[in-house]
Amino acid sequence: MLAGSGAVIVLAVLGTFLIVYGKPGSAAPQPAAGNAAQTAPAVDVSFTEVAHGLNSQVAERANYLITSTDELERLWKLIDAATLPPEVDFNKNAVIAVFAGEQPTTGYAISVAKVADAGIRVVSITLKKPDGSCMTGQALTAPYEVVMIPATSLPLAHEDVWTTTSCK
Repeated sequence: MLAGSGAVIVLAVLGTFLIVYGKPGSAAPQPAAGNAAQTAPAVDVSFTEVAHGLNSQVAERANYLITSTDELERLWKLIDAATLPPEVDFNKNAVIAVFAGEQPTTGYAISVAKVADAGIRVVSITLKKPDGSCMTGQALTAPYEVVMIPATSLPLAHEDVWTTTSCK
């Protein structure tokens, strides 16, 4: 984990790319009354996982929208990826990174479950935590997932869904 001012600087730089949908865990904003998007059916958007892991340097629950190679290179320094960042055509695609924040044990996970367009682009994120029946390692983790999606001019929103994993 980054310590002290280094973490503040990195997060401040990446903070400019933070997808600000409201508080983590909040429901996605609804289109305004009378908006034609309210009657349009949601269209699923395909996405591709680029990376995932348990040891990011992001200590708080956060989502990032990456729209340039420079931003992707800065993001790559925050994750435990053993590879170079992928080549992304940012004229056609964007990258979304979701971070669960620092967790007290193993057994936590985060993933993009679904992306759908209906007047806004909603990213559905699943966060998993172990229940009391699970044998978890006593190690700090900071789960993340990075996905590539088609670029859009639609406003972004997210919805977090917490699930509990039973080990019985």
